[in-house]
Amino acid sequence: MEEIGCHFKFENIIGNTYHDTNLLLSSGRNCLRYIIKEKGIKKLFLPYFLCETLTDVAKKENVDIYFYHIDENYMPKDIDESKLDEKSYIYYVNYYGLFRDKINDLIKQYKYIIIDNTHDFFDKDKYEADTIYNYRKYFGVPDGACIIGHNLEYNPSYERGKSLPKVIEMLSRDETQEFFHYPTFLEADKHFRNEDLRYMSNFTENYLHAINYQDALETRLNNYRLLRNYLCKYNRLDLSTKELTYMYPLLVSDGKELRSYLKDHNIYSLKHWVNVEWNGSDESEILRADNMVLLPIDQRYDSKDMEYIAENIEDYYRKQLVKK
Repeated sequence: MEEIGCHFKFENIIGNTYHDTNLLLSSGRNCLRYIIKEKGIKKLFLPYFLCETLTDVAKKENVDIYFYHIDENYMPKDIDESKLDEKSYIYYVNYYGLFRDKINDLIKQYKYIIIDNTHDFFDKDKYEADTIYNYRKYFGVPDGACIIGHNLEYNPSYERGKSLPKVIEMLSRDETQEFFHYPTFLEADKHFRNEDLRYMSNFTENYLHAINYQDALETRLNNYRLLRNYLCKYNRLDLSTKELTYMYPLLVSDGKELRSYLKDHNIYSLKHWVNVEWNGSDESEILRADNMVLLPIDQRYDSKDMEYIAENIEDYYRKQLVKK
């Protein structure tokens, strides 16, 4: 029993967590771990084009890993479908949120599939497959991801995670006003790497009820549309029919140089999928990782910020023309 009296703790917040599920985990990797354990998965087909932390999860769970390549449309290729069954699943990433319209086709084709929708948080379609969403990739919370389960139930035997060690990174940035407090971010990330399977912390679940999800969605879409209009002439991706909310994916031929230029102007575009350089990815996948510049469009920013990003990219390419 809790003590009566004493000091206050955080108030209980009334609201919703956007996704209607009780499978609230501490991280995306713990979502995968949960699915592996609860469904008894023994084999997992993972894309080379993937963060190595999820490969580490499969290894720690003693799952046999089969890697697959993606084609020029980011779709799986060279998968032996006869090897897929109730203990053998394919893990598919909806890269940058580009392929929402392909997910049902993939589920029909492969049946035993896990959908990673980390890059499409606001997708509320109900899929006949376990689908992972990540709060921490979209909002200022110390931990948090969830599963929209397909024939997957809540298991009360797992404990809650603790957010105190992870919240230090967020507080340090907020109170020191540093632009990019990377060392403490890395320190917080270590907790996820070493953490056992845990549900979402009480602090984060409570905090999620306070987020204005509709406002965040509208802001992200507005920012995305602005960058799409400004930058379509540089982008090798055709985004004319896409409505994206994660980041603006700008695929160019000189991504490394452009990222460096933007960083010099306080615009940070971290490179995703760094491990493709050594994990067996083919040349096409390596080039896509190198040359994808992911630009922030989230609810912290407005049209002036998007104009600043676009102006700096314009300046960069104007200078490239002068050099030629």
